[in-house]
Amino acid sequence: MRWRHGCLPSLALLAVTGCSGGERVQAASGQQSSSVYHPRAQYCAPSPSGPVTGSPLCSTIPGNIGPDPALDQMIAYNGIIGARPTSAAHDSQTPFDNLSWQTFVAINWTKGKEDQPAQVGLQGNGPRVWEGWPRVSEIFGNGPVRATCGVPPGVAVFQIASDGHGNPVAQNEEYIQAATGDPAIDVSGNWTIYERRLNGIEVAYLKAPGGKTSWNLTTQAGQQAFASGGGTVNFPSIGDQNATTGAIEIKAAWRVLDPAQRSANQRKYYVVPAMLTVAADLVAPLPSRPPTPICATVDLGLVAMHIIQKNPLTKNSLKPEWFWSTFEHVDNAPIARQACDPTSPATCTLLGQLDCPAEPAAVGYSYFKRACPDCKTNQPPTPSPTGTPFAWNPTQPYAKGYLYTTKSGGQTVTVGTQVSRCWQAYSLTDELNSQWRSQLMKVGSVFQNYMLVGTQWGASITNAPNPKIPGGAVPNFLSNSVIETYLQTLANQDPFGNGSCVACHRSAVLPVTPNPQSDFSFLPGLVTPGLLRRAPIVTRADRGKRK
Repeated sequence: MRWRHGCLPSLALLAVTGCSGGERVQAASGQQSSSVYHPRAQYCAPSPSGPVTGSPLCSTIPGNIGPDPALDQMIAYNGIIGARPTSAAHDSQTPFDNLSWQTFVAINWTKGKEDQPAQVGLQGNGPRVWEGWPRVSEIFGNGPVRATCGVPPGVAVFQIASDGHGNPVAQNEEYIQAATGDPAIDVSGNWTIYERRLNGIEVAYLKAPGGKTSWNLTTQAGQQAFASGGGTVNFPSIGDQNATTGAIEIKAAWRVLDPAQRSANQRKYYVVPAMLTVAADLVAPLPSRPPTPICATVDLGLVAMHIIQKNPLTKNSLKPEWFWSTFEHVDNAPIARQACDPTSPATCTLLGQLDCPAEPAAVGYSYFKRACPDCKTNQPPTPSPTGTPFAWNPTQPYAKGYLYTTKSGGQTVTVGTQVSRCWQAYSLTDELNSQWRSQLMKVGSVFQNYMLVGTQWGASITNAPNPKIPGGAVPNFLSNSVIETYLQTLANQDPFGNGSCVACHRSAVLPVTPNPQSDFSFLPGLVTPGLLRRAPIVTRADRGKRK
């Protein structure tokens, strides 16, 4: 079951026999009936901290999954591969997906209104809980060069910083995607902006792991002392030193929107009025003047969100490899024509390629131009051969110099990044999404327009499904179409490019000798002043043909 363009499927009345993690529905088939299992949403984590009057949704961040009988039965790899579960006792995934939704809803409650019911906390304007957490620049320091702009009251500042030599850096907000060194351009011709935050539990650990302030992981000297002293990075999970959740990291992706259309946009997106600032050496010069910084008042619309939370080791078959939750706006991009099935990853015919062809779009998307249905998808823009690889146009559209023109259907079309989703959502995740989005619709929340792409978790695996398939996580592949556009299908054959959150982050180390593992977090790498992104994969792909 899928939906497109923000339309919820109608929810049929089901005959249910009680079950903690799902339900069995009697379905007629000729003269016989069969029992089909369906997952059930758990709208609030245990011990809710806020009122649920009028809605089952609440502001409690769960910290851990609920009961998951299937995990206790695992002795080798199964996860979601194979046949559809027949009961909650065989459904390992739904407790993880419920945790993802519980967390997404709770952190998107209006900050300061956590004690208010959903009809209040999930409506209206104002920053959300997660926006009260520090950005990475507040913990690790700013990039070397930032634009200085006058900031109107009541707007957030998004800073694109540089090294002073035309290269964007990762300490502040970014427009370069992690791991690939490439940006993504929406249908309006603007760069996608990425923001990262972390909760207080993670901040406290980073500044004094094991209670040792001399091992401060937010400085290079502290990391060297940590490594020399034989420290092992192990972020807290729920229960550690009375922590109510695990360490949490957030990555949000934003589109640039027109403030004049704010009212209409707020019905579609979670919108933040912002001052967008860009260092001068990242801005393309105009013929009549040298490069100048960008100081632009814009609206930013949320298009995607990664949430990772350190999980406790409470099951023999669950590794302490974090919960990996990724959400997207439903209007981001179409599903590929032959999208890969997460229950059978070894049969994916798209592995090893960037292009995941999509059907002609019947509706509009934010990252797929309907006028060019035959354009190749998921192709990075071509960087400039000299100077700043991806320079900002001084005015909108900010990615103007990286749009390309082609012919489609007898018409000339200008295209940015034509994005498609290469993997289907797991069918049970799809069903659970409709339940959660329905509840958000009932309280009039704009977050009804977002969907869970999937939840990945560290599984104890004895038999990997295929040598080409990343092991150690369920589902094997999980990626976000606008945060990891070019990593969806193992297209980039290196340790990062495998379409798996867990497999990618497993390579994270402290940037000091002897490079100890950093417990799946790349954030400690921000203590190094250099560019933290590799060369764009555009240099390893055929740029001669876009269609």
